[in-house]
Amino acid sequence: MKPPVVTITERALRAFRAAEPEAGAGEVLRLVIDGNFQNDLYFSAPDPGDVVVVVDGLRLAMDARTARRADGLHIDYVEGPSGTGFKLDNPNASSAIQGILPADVVRLLEAGEVFHFIDARDEAERAQARLDAARPLDAAYGAELASAPRNAKLVFLGHHSSQGRAAARPFLERGFQNVWYVVGGIDAWSTMDPSVPRY
Repeated sequence: MKPPVVTITERALRAFRAAEPEAGAGEVLRLVIDGNFQNDLYFSAPDPGDVVVVVDGLRLAMDARTARRADGLHIDYVEGPSGTGFKLDNPNASSAIQGILPADVVRLLEAGEVFHFIDARDEAERAQARLDAARPLDAAYGAELASAPRNAKLVFLGHHSSQGRAAARPFLERGFQNVWYVVGGIDAWSTMDPSVPRY
């Protein structure tokens, strides 16, 4: 997985380095960003599956989910009337629509998790690359989804990420709280599964 681009200001780097002596032997700075884009920073032992970003010699470790949420993250250290501490600005936090990789969708399907897997492409696109696991978003399915519980998990598949996000947004605006898009869309899916043609 390609590491995300993370910017850390010089003030924040100094603060992290000042705290490093308190960390245990071999521990690294860990970043956690949960599904609600709440952040946590602490020192811990590295994990084999970590994605590691190195900024001016500082190693910042995170799991794959956090890495997908961290691209473009800006970390600063601020002092002001409201207190002193780290300030994390994440451009991805402005959207409550979350991204999920094709391989993770496959794992959900194989585990039998209950969710709506929605193909937001038009019929012409679906004819070029069909994915039987996803149900086409036609008028009938749209009406069915409109009456679904607002906590139902909706996963939208487009040609690329942008089409999936665009299809998901109206459902978010209707009050659905668990809305996802497939990162890279059917194009990324075909990279993972050669039986699905690219177009």
